[in-house]
Amino acid sequence: MHESDEQLLTIGQLARRVDMPTSTLRYYESQHLLMPVERTEAGYRLYDRDAEHTLQFIRRTQRLGFTLSDIRALLVAWREGELNDDTVLRTAEERYLALERQVTPLLVLQHEMSLFLQDMQQRLAQSTDRSSEALLARLVDRVCANPLNRPAEKMLDWFLEYTGCVLTTAEGRAILARLRIEHVHIWQEHDAYHILVVSDDPAVGEALEALTNLEASCQAHTHSDQAPEFAHDGEGFLLIAHGANAFVFARLFLALEAER
Repeated sequence: MHESDEQLLTIGQLARRVDMPTSTLRYYESQHLLMPVERTEAGYRLYDRDAEHTLQFIRRTQRLGFTLSDIRALLVAWREGELNDDTVLRTAEERYLALERQVTPLLVLQHEMSLFLQDMQQRLAQSTDRSSEALLARLVDRVCANPLNRPAEKMLDWFLEYTGCVLTTAEGRAILARLRIEHVHIWQEHDAYHILVVSDDPAVGEALEALTNLEASCQAHTHSDQAPEFAHDGEGFLLIAHGANAFVFARLFLALEAER
């Protein structure tokens, strides 16, 4: 038997801890990604605590778009401390380059949109019609300054103008200051961005929950189902931002992460 039955989890207990269906855990077993450490006399699967970390690793690599065969190789290397293996490094590098290929067209479009607006402004300056000049100048300044790539503190000024968000209040800024030094993971599911603050510090959870509560009454969220959600899981504290303005939360926390 395992060194302590009390340390083992049934498949149902493990599934609840990681918020996954048991069918997913059985599928991972069939793919040799997650194996029980033993079975009971009745044949029930039992897992040790490392299984939770394995599932978190699998979920994270899946978000990044790795294939199951890639995940299997990465998982073996992760467990055995062989992350300097050439094959593993090439797998990670190829996936990173694939993401660069996806991102670059959007960056190019953003760049060209900026130039297009500048050309419009120059053409308007040569015209006798001044009715739209101020509006276009404001738009060019907003787009070409690219506020989403500014430091988080500067970005908040643009955030207020764009969304009327309460995060720009003294209370909101104080909360963000408490979260600035924390490590985050961010991923997208449908129209929502999931922002995971990796910490077991209750004060961090309180700060993120306070931010969620503050945002719940924000005028930027025109529908109740767009209000951010707060949750806690085995990896840390989670904020889920919904709706058309959800991307700004993601960019804001990316900026906070860059300032660590």
